[in-house]
Amino acid sequence: MKKLACCVTLLSAFNMGAAQAAETKACVSSEQANAIFTYILPVVFDAAGSKCSPYLDKNVALMQQESESYQKYVIASEQAWPTASNGIRIIFGDKMPESMDIEAVRPFIDGLVTAMVSDGIKPKSCSIISEAYTLLEPLPAANFGGLIGLLMKVGAEGDKNPPINICETGAK
Repeated sequence: MKKLACCVTLLSAFNMGAAQAAETKACVSSEQANAIFTYILPVVFDAAGSKCSPYLDKNVALMQQESESYQKYVIASEQAWPTASNGIRIIFGDKMPESMDIEAVRPFIDGLVTAMVSDGIKPKSCSIISEAYTLLEPLPAANFGGLIGLLMKVGAEGDKNPPINICETGAK
């Protein structure tokens, strides 16, 4: 029962934390945002692969999760975690107790991302997702995460409540 209460509290905190960050203009650095996206790449690819497995040939790159190429995302995810976790603390804001071990939140974040990706993918999108993965697969994992961060910034221009508020860098 305590675990269930903890999960409900964390889900509420994550949703409120992201909304609060957007409302109060709390932001994560580009480095933190890119690390967050790099961290979640294997989770996103796993979720997309699971959702799309009935619609894709088993030999397409997205379905090759044991490949050396795919494993670079797993390694990069682990390397990105320390910076990503700092960004996640900012997103959660004061909804996450300072004393809470950020490691305890990892499975929750992974589950939340899996659910969001799975819910967002429509079967007709699977071939496009597979094609995009194949085109971007040669990039280093950190560059893939950085590209997502850049696209998030571009997509958030003029958006008053972006999913992740990325700080302006001061470039003119």
